[in-house]
Amino acid sequence: AAVASWGGASRRRGCGCAAGAVRPRGAVGLALAIGTSLLLLAASLRRAFVGPAASRIGAGGAAAAGGSQLCRARGVRWRAVRGEGFDYGEAAYWNSRYEEDGKDSSYDWIGDYGKFRPYIEKAIERMGCGRSCRILDLGCGNARLSEDMYDDGYTEIIAVDISEVVINNMQQRNAEKRPGIRWLVGNAFNLEFPGSTFDLVIDKSTMDALSCEEDHTNENMCKLTGEVTRVLKTGGTYLVFSATEMGSKCLTMPHLSFDCEHEDVPIPFSALVVSSAVKRADADEHLRDGQAKMVATCKEVDALSTEARRQREAAEKRLQEQAAAGGLDVLD
Repeated sequence: AAVASWGGASRRRGCGCAAGAVRPRGAVGLALAIGTSLLLLAASLRRAFVGPAASRIGAGGAAAAGGSQLCRARGVRWRAVRGEGFDYGEAAYWNSRYEEDGKDSSYDWIGDYGKFRPYIEKAIERMGCGRSCRILDLGCGNARLSEDMYDDGYTEIIAVDISEVVINNMQQRNAEKRPGIRWLVGNAFNLEFPGSTFDLVIDKSTMDALSCEEDHTNENMCKLTGEVTRVLKTGGTYLVFSATEMGSKCLTMPHLSFDCEHEDVPIPFSALVVSSAVKRADADEHLRDGQAKMVATCKEVDALSTEARRQREAAEKRLQEQAAAGGLDVLD
Protein backbone atom coordinates (compact mmCIF):
# COMPACT_ATOMS: atom_id res chain seq x y z
CA ALA A 1 0.00 0.00 0.00
CA ALA A 2 2.99 2.31 0.48
CA VAL A 3 3.98 2.04 -3.19
CA ALA A 4 1.74 4.82 -4.39
CA SER A 5 2.00 6.90 -1.21
CA TRP A 6 5.79 7.35 -1.33
CA GLY A 7 5.63 10.68 -3.14
CA GLY A 8 2.64 12.05 -1.27
CA ALA A 9 3.91 11.07 2.15
CA SER A 10 7.36 12.46 1.37
CA ARG A 11 6.07 15.85 0.30
CA ARG A 12 3.82 16.08 3.36
CA ARG A 13 6.40 14.97 5.87
CA GLY A 14 9.62 16.64 4.72
CA CYS A 15 11.41 13.99 2.65
CA GLY A 16 10.70 15.50 -0.72
CA CYS A 17 13.05 17.70 -2.69
CA ALA A 18 10.70 20.60 -3.25
CA ALA A 19 12.17 24.08 -3.32
CA GLY A 20 13.79 24.90 0.00
CA ALA A 21 13.77 21.33 1.32
CA VAL A 22 16.88 19.83 2.90
CA ARG A 23 18.16 16.99 0.75
CA PRO A 24 19.08 13.75 2.55
CA ARG A 25 22.74 12.75 2.73
CA GLY A 26 24.92 10.08 4.29
CA ALA A 27 23.11 7.55 6.47
CA VAL A 28 19.82 9.27 5.75
CA GLY A 29 20.28 8.89 2.03
CA LEU A 30 21.23 5.25 2.47
CA ALA A 31 18.12 4.56 4.52
CA LEU A 32 15.96 6.24 1.91
CA ALA A 33 17.63 4.18 -0.80
CA ILE A 34 16.85 0.99 1.14
CA GLY A 35 13.23 2.05 1.48
CA THR A 36 13.02 2.77 -2.23
CA SER A 37 14.49 -0.66 -3.02
CA LEU A 38 11.86 -2.34 -0.88
CA LEU A 39 9.14 -0.43 -2.67
CA LEU A 40 10.50 -1.51 -6.04
CA LEU A 41 10.67 -5.09 -4.78
CA ALA A 42 7.00 -4.91 -3.82
CA ALA A 43 6.13 -3.67 -7.30
CA SER A 44 8.23 -6.44 -8.85
CA LEU A 45 6.46 -9.05 -6.74
CA ARG A 46 3.09 -7.87 -7.96
CA ARG A 47 4.20 -7.98 -11.59
CA ALA A 48 5.66 -11.47 -11.16
CA PHE A 49 2.43 -12.74 -9.67
CA VAL A 50 -0.07 -11.40 -12.13
CA GLY A 51 1.98 -11.86 -15.32
CA PRO A 52 -0.16 -10.85 -18.34
CA ALA A 53 -2.76 -9.38 -16.00
CA ALA A 54 -0.30 -6.89 -14.55
CA SER A 55 -2.62 -3.96 -15.13
CA ARG A 56 -5.29 -5.63 -13.03
CA ILE A 57 -3.30 -5.35 -9.82
CA GLY A 58 -0.67 -2.84 -10.91
CA ALA A 59 -2.25 0.33 -12.18
CA GLY A 60 -5.68 -0.97 -11.26
CA GLY A 61 -4.99 -3.06 -8.18
CA ALA A 62 -5.38 -2.51 -4.49
CA ALA A 63 -1.62 -2.65 -3.92
CA ALA A 64 -1.08 0.43 -6.05
CA ALA A 65 -4.02 2.24 -4.51
CA GLY A 66 -2.31 3.10 -1.26
CA GLY A 67 -5.05 2.85 1.36
CA SER A 68 -3.46 5.31 3.77
CA GLN A 69 -2.71 7.76 0.98
CA LEU A 70 -6.31 7.64 -0.19
CA CYS A 71 -7.55 8.15 3.36
CA ARG A 72 -5.41 11.26 3.64
CA ALA A 73 -6.28 12.52 0.18
CA ARG A 74 -10.02 12.38 0.82
CA GLY A 75 -10.00 14.17 4.14
CA VAL A 76 -9.50 11.45 6.75
CA ARG A 77 -6.93 12.85 9.14
CA TRP A 78 -3.45 11.29 9.03
CA ARG A 79 -3.67 10.23 12.66
CA ALA A 80 -6.68 8.12 11.79
CA VAL A 81 -4.38 5.56 10.20
CA ARG A 82 -1.43 5.98 12.51
CA GLY A 83 -2.66 3.94 15.49
CA GLU A 84 -3.83 6.82 17.67
CA GLY A 85 -7.11 5.28 18.74
CA PHE A 86 -8.52 4.68 15.25
CA ASP A 87 -8.83 1.06 14.18
CA TYR A 88 -11.60 0.83 11.62
CA GLY A 89 -11.36 -2.95 11.33
CA GLU A 90 -11.95 -3.71 15.02
CA ALA A 91 -15.31 -4.11 16.76
CA ALA A 92 -13.96 -2.46 19.92
CA TYR A 93 -13.41 0.85 18.13
CA TRP A 94 -16.92 0.92 16.68
CA ASN A 95 -18.57 -0.28 19.89
CA SER A 96 -16.94 2.57 21.76
CA ARG A 97 -17.90 5.08 19.09
CA TYR A 98 -21.56 3.99 18.92
CA GLU A 99 -21.87 3.92 22.70
CA GLU A 100 -20.65 7.50 22.72
CA ASP A 101 -23.00 8.53 19.91
CA GLY A 102 -26.09 7.08 21.59
CA LYS A 103 -28.75 4.70 20.33
CA ASP A 104 -30.86 7.32 18.53
CA SER A 105 -28.05 8.90 16.51
CA SER A 106 -27.58 8.50 12.76
CA TYR A 107 -24.68 9.32 10.51
CA ASP A 108 -24.87 8.91 6.74
CA TRP A 109 -21.24 8.93 5.71
CA ILE A 110 -20.78 10.43 2.17
CA GLY A 111 -24.53 10.75 1.58
CA ASP A 112 -28.06 9.50 2.17
CA TYR A 113 -30.45 7.26 0.26
CA GLY A 114 -31.61 10.11 -1.94
CA LYS A 115 -28.12 10.44 -3.39
CA PHE A 116 -27.65 6.70 -3.96
CA ARG A 117 -31.17 5.78 -5.05
CA PRO A 118 -30.59 6.16 -8.83
CA TYR A 119 -27.64 3.73 -8.71
CA ILE A 120 -29.55 1.23 -6.59
CA GLU A 121 -32.57 1.38 -8.89
CA LYS A 122 -30.35 0.93 -11.96
CA ALA A 123 -28.84 -2.21 -10.44
CA ILE A 124 -32.26 -3.55 -9.45
CA GLU A 125 -33.64 -2.87 -12.92
CA ARG A 126 -30.75 -4.72 -14.54
CA MET A 127 -31.42 -7.78 -12.39
CA GLY A 128 -35.20 -7.64 -12.91
CA CYS A 129 -36.12 -8.67 -9.37
CA GLY A 130 -37.90 -5.47 -8.35
CA ARG A 131 -38.44 -4.53 -4.73
CA SER A 132 -38.19 -8.20 -3.69
CA CYS A 133 -34.44 -8.42 -4.45
CA ARG A 134 -32.36 -9.86 -1.64
CA ILE A 135 -30.13 -7.02 -0.44
CA LEU A 136 -27.14 -6.96 1.90
CA ASP A 137 -26.18 -3.63 3.50
CA LEU A 138 -22.57 -4.43 4.38
CA GLY A 139 -21.21 -2.31 7.22
CA CYS A 140 -24.53 -0.60 7.88
CA GLY A 141 -23.50 1.37 10.99
CA ASN A 142 -26.24 3.68 12.25
CA ALA A 143 -26.93 5.18 8.81
CA ARG A 144 -30.52 5.41 7.60
CA LEU A 145 -29.85 3.69 4.25
CA SER A 146 -31.57 0.38 5.05
CA GLU A 147 -34.40 2.15 6.85
CA ASP A 148 -35.06 4.47 3.91
CA MET A 149 -34.89 1.59 1.43
CA TYR A 150 -37.41 -0.38 3.50
CA ASP A 151 -39.71 2.65 3.58
CA ASP A 152 -39.34 2.79 -0.21
CA GLY A 153 -40.70 -0.71 -0.60
CA TYR A 154 -37.68 -3.03 -0.44
CA THR A 155 -38.73 -6.01 1.66
CA GLU A 156 -35.69 -8.33 1.72
CA ILE A 157 -32.93 -6.41 3.48
CA ILE A 158 -30.23 -7.78 5.77
CA ALA A 159 -28.03 -5.16 7.44
CA VAL A 160 -24.69 -6.35 8.85
CA ASP A 161 -22.12 -4.60 11.02
CA ILE A 162 -19.15 -5.71 13.11
CA SER A 163 -20.41 -3.66 16.09
CA GLU A 164 -22.80 -5.47 18.41
CA VAL A 165 -23.65 -2.11 20.00
CA VAL A 166 -24.92 -0.53 16.80
CA ILE A 167 -26.81 -3.66 15.74
CA ASN A 168 -28.62 -3.74 19.10
CA ASN A 169 -29.40 -0.04 18.71
CA MET A 170 -30.76 -0.50 15.19
CA GLN A 171 -32.86 -3.50 16.22
CA GLN A 172 -34.48 -1.49 19.00
CA ARG A 173 -34.97 1.54 16.79
CA ASN A 174 -36.75 -0.42 14.06
CA ALA A 175 -38.55 -3.19 15.96
CA GLU A 176 -41.99 -1.66 15.45
CA LYS A 177 -41.66 0.51 12.34
CA ARG A 178 -39.53 -1.81 10.20
CA PRO A 179 -39.81 -5.39 11.49
CA GLY A 180 -38.80 -6.82 8.09
CA ILE A 181 -35.18 -5.66 8.26
CA ARG A 182 -32.79 -8.21 9.75
CA TRP A 183 -29.98 -6.60 11.76
CA LEU A 184 -27.05 -8.98 12.25
CA VAL A 185 -23.59 -8.80 13.80
CA GLY A 186 -21.05 -10.03 11.26
CA ASN A 187 -17.52 -9.83 9.92
CA ALA A 188 -17.15 -8.66 6.31
CA PHE A 189 -14.25 -11.10 5.86
CA ASN A 190 -16.27 -14.11 7.00
CA LEU A 191 -20.00 -13.66 6.43
CA GLU A 192 -22.34 -16.31 7.82
CA PHE A 193 -24.41 -16.74 4.67
CA PRO A 194 -24.44 -19.52 2.08
CA GLY A 195 -22.92 -18.83 -1.30
CA SER A 196 -25.02 -17.01 -3.90
CA THR A 197 -27.45 -15.56 -1.35
CA PHE A 198 -27.85 -11.92 -2.45
CA ASP A 199 -28.91 -10.10 -5.60
CA LEU A 200 -27.34 -6.85 -4.44
CA VAL A 201 -24.56 -6.05 -1.97
CA ILE A 202 -24.26 -2.39 -0.97
CA ASP A 203 -20.95 -1.16 0.40
CA LYS A 204 -21.16 2.44 1.60
CA SER A 205 -17.58 3.27 2.61
CA THR A 206 -16.97 -0.09 4.29
CA MET A 207 -14.20 -0.63 1.75
CA ASP A 208 -12.82 2.82 2.59
CA ALA A 209 -12.67 2.06 6.29
CA LEU A 210 -10.99 -1.32 5.88
CA SER A 211 -8.42 0.09 3.44
CA CYS A 212 -7.15 2.46 6.15
CA GLU A 213 -5.43 -0.35 8.06
CA GLU A 214 -1.98 0.42 6.67
CA ASP A 215 -0.27 -2.87 7.45
CA HIS A 216 -3.08 -4.92 5.91
CA THR A 217 -4.56 -2.76 3.14
CA ASN A 218 -4.13 -5.25 0.31
CA GLU A 219 -5.00 -8.29 2.41
CA ASN A 220 -8.18 -6.61 3.63
CA MET A 221 -9.28 -5.66 0.14
CA CYS A 222 -8.61 -9.17 -1.15
CA LYS A 223 -10.63 -10.79 1.63
CA LEU A 224 -13.50 -8.31 1.45
CA THR A 225 -14.00 -8.55 -2.31
CA GLY A 226 -13.65 -12.32 -2.23
CA GLU A 227 -16.29 -12.72 0.46
CA VAL A 228 -18.70 -10.42 -1.36
CA THR A 229 -18.18 -12.48 -4.51
CA ARG A 230 -18.99 -15.65 -2.59
CA VAL A 231 -22.34 -14.45 -1.19
CA LEU A 232 -23.42 -12.66 -4.39
CA LYS A 233 -25.53 -14.44 -6.98
CA THR A 234 -24.25 -14.76 -10.55
CA GLY A 235 -25.51 -11.67 -12.34
CA GLY A 236 -25.86 -9.87 -9.01
CA THR A 237 -24.31 -6.48 -8.34
CA TYR A 238 -21.70 -5.32 -5.84
CA LEU A 239 -22.41 -1.60 -5.49
CA VAL A 240 -19.59 0.40 -3.87
CA PHE A 241 -20.09 4.01 -2.78
CA SER A 242 -16.64 5.30 -1.91
CA ALA A 243 -15.00 8.50 -0.76
CA THR A 244 -11.77 7.15 -2.29
CA GLU A 245 -10.85 5.28 -5.46
CA MET A 246 -10.64 1.89 -3.75
CA GLY A 247 -13.60 0.44 -5.64
CA SER A 248 -12.10 1.15 -9.02
CA LYS A 249 -8.70 -0.11 -7.80
CA CYS A 250 -9.79 -3.34 -6.14
CA LEU A 251 -12.58 -4.80 -8.24
CA THR A 252 -10.22 -6.03 -10.97
CA MET A 253 -7.91 -8.01 -8.69
CA PRO A 254 -7.01 -11.38 -10.29
CA HIS A 255 -9.14 -13.56 -7.99
CA LEU A 256 -12.28 -11.67 -9.07
CA SER A 257 -14.47 -11.76 -12.17
CA PHE A 258 -16.76 -8.74 -12.47
CA ASP A 259 -18.06 -6.52 -15.24
CA CYS A 260 -17.34 -3.09 -13.77
CA GLU A 261 -18.48 0.47 -14.28
CA HIS A 262 -17.16 3.44 -12.32
CA GLU A 263 -18.55 6.96 -12.07
CA ASP A 264 -17.07 10.02 -10.41
CA VAL A 265 -19.80 12.04 -8.74
CA PRO A 266 -18.82 15.64 -7.97
CA ILE A 267 -19.84 16.81 -4.51
CA PRO A 268 -18.75 20.00 -2.68
CA PHE A 269 -15.42 19.80 -0.83
CA SER A 270 -15.16 16.03 -1.24
CA ALA A 271 -15.45 13.20 -3.76
CA LEU A 272 -17.68 10.24 -4.44
CA VAL A 273 -16.88 7.29 -6.68
CA VAL A 274 -19.67 4.85 -7.51
CA SER A 275 -18.52 1.41 -8.64
CA SER A 276 -20.97 -1.12 -9.99
CA ALA A 277 -19.58 -4.66 -10.33
CA VAL A 278 -21.73 -7.38 -11.88
CA LYS A 279 -20.70 -10.94 -11.02
CA ARG A 280 -19.78 -13.01 -14.07
CA ALA A 281 -20.66 -16.66 -14.58
CA ASP A 282 -17.05 -17.77 -14.00
CA ALA A 283 -16.57 -15.72 -10.81
CA ASP A 284 -16.90 -18.60 -8.36
CA GLU A 285 -14.30 -20.59 -10.29
CA HIS A 286 -11.93 -17.60 -10.27
CA LEU A 287 -12.40 -17.23 -6.55
CA ARG A 288 -11.89 -20.89 -5.79
CA ASP A 289 -8.73 -21.13 -7.89
CA GLY A 290 -7.16 -17.79 -7.05
CA GLN A 291 -8.08 -16.38 -3.67
CA ALA A 292 -5.69 -18.31 -1.43
CA LYS A 293 -2.73 -17.41 -3.64
CA MET A 294 -3.91 -13.82 -3.89
CA VAL A 295 -4.26 -13.44 -0.11
CA ALA A 296 -0.72 -14.81 0.37
CA THR A 297 0.65 -12.39 -2.23
CA CYS A 298 -1.19 -9.43 -0.67
CA LYS A 299 0.27 -10.29 2.73
CA GLU A 300 3.77 -10.25 1.22
CA VAL A 301 3.14 -6.90 -0.46
CA ASP A 302 1.76 -5.43 2.76
CA ALA A 303 4.77 -6.70 4.72
CA LEU A 304 7.16 -5.15 2.20
CA SER A 305 5.24 -1.89 2.30
CA THR A 306 5.30 -1.86 6.10
CA GLU A 307 9.06 -2.39 6.13
CA ALA A 308 9.55 0.31 3.48
CA ARG A 309 7.50 2.72 5.56
CA ARG A 310 9.52 1.88 8.67
CA GLN A 311 12.76 2.53 6.77
CA ARG A 312 11.41 5.79 5.40
CA GLU A 313 10.20 7.03 8.78
CA ALA A 314 13.56 6.20 10.34
CA ALA A 315 15.28 8.17 7.59
CA GLU A 316 12.92 11.09 8.08
CA LYS A 317 13.63 11.10 11.79
CA ARG A 318 17.38 11.15 11.17
CA LEU A 319 16.94 13.95 8.65
CA GLN A 320 15.00 16.01 11.16
CA GLU A 321 17.69 15.41 13.79
CA GLN A 322 20.49 16.36 11.40
CA ALA A 323 18.64 19.47 10.32
CA ALA A 324 17.94 20.49 13.91
CA ALA A 325 21.60 19.99 14.84
CA GLY A 326 22.65 22.17 11.94
CA GLY A 327 20.08 24.85 12.64
CA LEU A 328 18.19 24.18 9.39
CA ASP A 329 14.45 24.21 8.80
CA VAL A 330 12.94 21.13 7.17
CA LEU A 331 9.70 21.16 5.25
CA ASP A 332 6.94 19.32 7.10
